[in-house]
Amino acid sequence: MKVTGLLTWRYLVDYARRPINLVLLVLVPIIFVALAAGAIADFARIVGGVQDASQLAAPTAGWAAAFLAGVAGFFHILGSRQADLRLSLAGMGTRRVLAGRLISASVLAIVAAGAAVGALALRTGIADPGRVIAGTLMFALIYLGIGAAVGASIHNEVNGSLTVIFIWMVDVFLGPAMAGGGVWVTRLFPTHFATLVMLDASSGHAGPLGDLGWALAWTVGSLALAIWLYSVRSSTRTGASHVKSGSWSRLSTGLKLGFREYRRNIAMWVLLVVVPVFFISLSFYITPDEPAPIQLADGGSVATRIVSMVDLHGAIMVPITIGFLAGLAGLFIVPGSIEADARLSLAGFRTREILASRLGVIAVAALLTTAVSLVVTAVDFSPQNWAWFAAGNVAVAAIYGMVGVLVGVVFGRLGGLYVMFLLPFVDVGIAQNVMFSAAPPDWGAFLPARGAVKILVDAAFTGGFDQAGALWGTVAWLVALGAANAAVFSRIAHPQKS
Repeated sequence: MKVTGLLTWRYLVDYARRPINLVLLVLVPIIFVALAAGAIADFARIVGGVQDASQLAAPTAGWAAAFLAGVAGFFHILGSRQADLRLSLAGMGTRRVLAGRLISASVLAIVAAGAAVGALALRTGIADPGRVIAGTLMFALIYLGIGAAVGASIHNEVNGSLTVIFIWMVDVFLGPAMAGGGVWVTRLFPTHFATLVMLDASSGHAGPLGDLGWALAWTVGSLALAIWLYSVRSSTRTGASHVKSGSWSRLSTGLKLGFREYRRNIAMWVLLVVVPVFFISLSFYITPDEPAPIQLADGGSVATRIVSMVDLHGAIMVPITIGFLAGLAGLFIVPGSIEADARLSLAGFRTREILASRLGVIAVAALLTTAVSLVVTAVDFSPQNWAWFAAGNVAVAAIYGMVGVLVGVVFGRLGGLYVMFLLPFVDVGIAQNVMFSAAPPDWGAFLPARGAVKILVDAAFTGGFDQAGALWGTVAWLVALGAANAAVFSRIAHPQKS
């Protein structure tokens, strides 16, 4: 027991070596819940069938805790696989090492859950504290198990992070609080029953176990899966894997070097395709065909029109998906190549050539995801102006690809992943989301995606173009982010100046 306690303490100390991670673990759920609770409650009242606003907002605390716990569990296991294997072989034993890891990760999950519940209490109040606290903890522990299981199974940071985020996005955006619970496939989502418990809404399909029984089964089952996978991996001794002028010529070489590592990572490219296919297709499938109001500019005048919720949901899911995935591409591709970029600079590469090389890799990833998203959307929904609809989504991809670069350099990969969960969700998913109200909130005008989303929403439901102001705003954001990225690459290429 003393050994397990010592290991738990050392793991927490190791996590706290970057204080920004602890700050973000508390700050991210507070910001997320404070901004999301009101908007989610309004939307869920339309499509979810529950009328108590405080209950409708309750799952936002669970969502924030789930994401942070899943990411913490993933990196907690992934970043220490070799060290834990050596501890086990040195006599600590797999069970003690595993117990230390899970207890320390549980502490982090409880911290995130506590911050989320506190923010919810301040934002909307809590009608049933016991239900909300228990539900939020179940969310956190379910995703702690999922994150740890992914960390034990997938050895690549990009692939594992995409997997955790893919599960979370589908679970949240297409779950019973956001899209209702009438489609059978949603019953397979990890927090389906935990969400219904928090909403105090009976599913009618839980059988003898009941909704609470199934929620507890998911909690215990996800942790048991993580324990089993970790034990299997830890008992298998594996060695570390090794992965081994003219201006245009240097740029071409930089692009080749940039793609060399990532073309080997087939799973990343598969996820960049599979996530939008599954996520967007399912959003069309599960959304109820209800009327929804939206403010549109057409012919110089602004008017409120009634459109199908299916079309509205499908259209807005495209930039949400693209924003997340493009941001992750920028987050992981550039920080992982800082040392290589510094060597390229010493070899004679100019800053702009290194910048173009790295942004070229990000652009391919973002454009691939955008193209797949648009093709999938076309199966169920046809915007009235395809050219501007596509342009708006490409702009979202470019904006968040460059935001991901900046976030990764400033916060690192773990802290950056926390931030890249918050930014696209709050910006595209809430502040620009016309599903929540006919017009997005005024405070969203200060966020990067406002202009791009206005352009693509206008193009989705009108044939003309009346968003010149939004276009100029988008261009301004792209120029500013491009300049910031250039400054970052200049610092990477010439570290002695900083």
